[in-house]
Amino acid sequence: MTFPLKADVAKRVIALCQSIDGDRTTDIAIDVSLTRTLAFDSLKLMQFFAGIEQLYPGIALEDWFIEHSTDGRDTLGSAVTYMTRFLAPSA
Repeated sequence: MTFPLKADVAKRVIALCQSIDGDRTTDIAIDVSLTRTLAFDSLKLMQFFAGIEQLYPGIALEDWFIEHSTDGRDTLGSAVTYMTRFLAPSA
């Protein structure tokens, strides 16, 4: 049941990154790093966090980012997986 949810979240996260990036990067894949591949600086990261919170109220990615950014694991796919844990319907 979470597959469509995860695909929808991924689509929205990619669209958010494209808008933050000013649509300069035409294709943003789910496995790109926010800091290493997209080279998001602190301003763009804050826009990303705020955009996620606007799309999905109650979900904050700051703790996820702190844990994953030092070694390049701050990928969009990793963020989506983290987020869907909170969005998945209770069984």
